[in-house]
Amino acid sequence: MCGIAGWFKHSTLNQAFNKNDATSTLNSMIMAIKHRGPDGQGIFLTEQIGLGHVRLSIIDLESGQQPMSSYDDTIVISFNGEIYNYQELRQQLKGQGYPFKTHSDTEVIIAIYQSKGITGFNLLRGMFAFVLWDKKSGSAFLVRDPSGIKPLFIAINQQQLLFGSEAKAILAHPDYHAELSTSSLHALMNFRYLPAEQSLFKGIKQLSPGEILHWRIDGTISHSKILFAEPARTDILSALEDSVRAHFTADVEVACYLSGGIDSAAICALGQKSLTNDKPLQTFTLEAGDDPHEANYAQRSAQILNLVNHRKAILFNPEKSLAEMLWHLEVPKINSLQIKLLAQFAASKVKVCLSGLGGDEAFYGYNVHRFMHQAQQLSRFLPGVTHRIAGLVGEKLSQFLSAAPYSETSRKFGIVKHLSCWPKVYALMRNIWDSPKLRQQIYGQRMLDSSLPDCHQLLENIWPTNADPVTALAEFESRHKMVNDLLWQEDRMSMACGLEVRVPFVDQPLISSVQQLNRQQLMIAGKPKSFLKELLQPLLGKEIIQRRKSGFQVSSPDFYHQHLSSMAEQWLSPDKVTTYGLFNPDFIKKILRLKPTKKLRWHYFILYLMLLTHIWLELFENGIHHSECQTHAT
Repeated sequence: MCGIAGWFKHSTLNQAFNKNDATSTLNSMIMAIKHRGPDGQGIFLTEQIGLGHVRLSIIDLESGQQPMSSYDDTIVISFNGEIYNYQELRQQLKGQGYPFKTHSDTEVIIAIYQSKGITGFNLLRGMFAFVLWDKKSGSAFLVRDPSGIKPLFIAINQQQLLFGSEAKAILAHPDYHAELSTSSLHALMNFRYLPAEQSLFKGIKQLSPGEILHWRIDGTISHSKILFAEPARTDILSALEDSVRAHFTADVEVACYLSGGIDSAAICALGQKSLTNDKPLQTFTLEAGDDPHEANYAQRSAQILNLVNHRKAILFNPEKSLAEMLWHLEVPKINSLQIKLLAQFAASKVKVCLSGLGGDEAFYGYNVHRFMHQAQQLSRFLPGVTHRIAGLVGEKLSQFLSAAPYSETSRKFGIVKHLSCWPKVYALMRNIWDSPKLRQQIYGQRMLDSSLPDCHQLLENIWPTNADPVTALAEFESRHKMVNDLLWQEDRMSMACGLEVRVPFVDQPLISSVQQLNRQQLMIAGKPKSFLKELLQPLLGKEIIQRRKSGFQVSSPDFYHQHLSSMAEQWLSPDKVTTYGLFNPDFIKKILRLKPTKKLRWHYFILYLMLLTHIWLELFENGIHHSECQTHAT
């Protein structure tokens, strides 16, 4: 795994080229993401092109340095990721006479392009983001994998296109500075991640999953999509086994994360079978979170499956880690610290870990899938007039019973009110709260004076057209929440520690195979993940399969209130709130004064996002280096 950065300047510009300045700028860009590739770095530079690369060595340790040129020096590539079928593709291309000079997956991308053009990208199976420069045609291709596992940020102006694995690489260029996008912040406050291809910085966005951006030397741009070519399988277990086997491709040791659930247990069990030696698979578990038994369950799974389990108890202290976490995330997020701590623990022993991330999305494993199924069932029995009456009753009860805005009562009655309008039902289930009234209660003048998107309309615009609401929900979460929330933070927190995390459940051939099944097959009798449990029971056994779902979360009201109270004195102080003008100080005071209860979980999330946003502003908009801000925060 690696980091990439650089630029393409338009041929129409008549600027003087200073190689020393350009070299210094490109080095600054890749040094901003040096944590992604501690094993080496390199640059390629011409008057119009700058390609930079930092490397974490996983495959072809000796000769895989980048940027890499083709055998005839007509193609140059800077590549971040892994191609899991590169050996198969290499064998095919070598049989056709391609003169390979390395054994790396990077060179396979060059060869497939020289052999088939951009249609060859449809054959790539893996997680990747790369930039390929074709000297002959004067064209560059910026490409992101179809599942959106690896990030690629871009910024375009009248002079050039800048790119980077993280936005901070672009911000290291002298033409750009960090400026908060209030519209993106508003979306973040609602979704708790950035939907679509946004970043929190004005003028910087992401490539969408599977996007191919074609840049020409005259500055013109066009877009196309990767259409993954491998046919789907009917045998889902075989597809999962193949995915895990492919994800063990490496020239270094591969290990696994292990929780108490079935997703990581399945990856570990199949991974153990994939090993070519007799050495037990290494697994890593953190002892923390809402469920005190989670680490014990993981340890028991390791015993059942004959795995080596490394377990570590952590003292969860966000005050000491928030600034560093935000520096790497580049966006305020809740529940990311534990992901970094797990990555840090694993990175002390290995370079590559497999994760069970994506299993819930592919196999309908969340409670929200069950809730939407129940809402659909309810809509068939309640007449429309009942929906409207329930909404009115809920609003009145909420005003009477709740001391805080946007109460749990109002949300529950709101779901009944909007039955059959599934994006609105989903919005209430996921606490997408946007309304004129709540904006006035939550925001300060800087936000209120901004042109903010209607988050409900934004949701409806990107909501899948599938008639079945549970299927539409699953598609939405896979395309948006998983990519821009879970995969985003997994990439950032692991790469911050020099660890490559791979996600077999997000493998494109497996996804294509699972998508052949309908919701009734995946959720037997409306039960989340029931198909996968039946599929895996012979492999894992009843004890693992029948455990209740938990996962690693830190979300108790007492925990949030305790840490909020101590950090709010600095980061949500009246002076800070007034200086930045983003949030309403009355809302902050009101919530902090209330006694902690589960009903205030959403309100604490909002306060945490406010607090993290203020730290973000000090880190990026105010230009304080992250190490200084970390000291300042503690």
